[in-house]
Amino acid sequence: MATIKQSKVPSFVLQVFKQTGIKITHFRSAAAFEKVLMHFVKRNNVLHLSTTRNNVPRTTPLEYRLDGFTFYILSEGGGKFNNLKVNRTVSFSIAEPYYPKKDFWGGKGLQAWGKAKVYSEKSDPRRFKNALKKMKVYESLKKMGQKELPPQINFRVIEITPTKMKYGNVREGVFKVTWEK
Repeated sequence: MATIKQSKVPSFVLQVFKQTGIKITHFRSAAAFEKVLMHFVKRNNVLHLSTTRNNVPRTTPLEYRLDGFTFYILSEGGGKFNNLKVNRTVSFSIAEPYYPKKDFWGGKGLQAWGKAKVYSEKSDPRRFKNALKKMKVYESLKKMGQKELPPQINFRVIEITPTKMKYGNVREGVFKVTWEK
């Protein structure tokens, strides 16, 4: 069962928020927060995935698709896979454009942590095809006049189910809320 922790807004900051018309939401349940969080992750589609190997971090921007709070990424290669072979612990972020000169309180972002699973058509055909269906890859291929992914490319799915997510979006009433499962 998920839990949430909501950071207390310092009183002097609350005064500034009040002057600028910002009202912070106090979430009474994880389910209430999850609705707001889901709205944010659904309106975006790119995350920055961080992996590590031998204490060397690597961050890669990747398109994602969702099934609940499970994030699916289709990728054909790169150093992230070498890292994931030795360390499945990952973090990622999702952020929307921020223009502080226009709206200082307009920053919106998510940080998440979890374990990644990696599989391909060769390693786990059923799981791979199910993930492609969830990601609506076949619909995209059909629009391009194709039925399958190019077989000469070793596509893999990275599946991440976060164990912790921290979200902030002051303009929409969310001040540093952490969700954990």
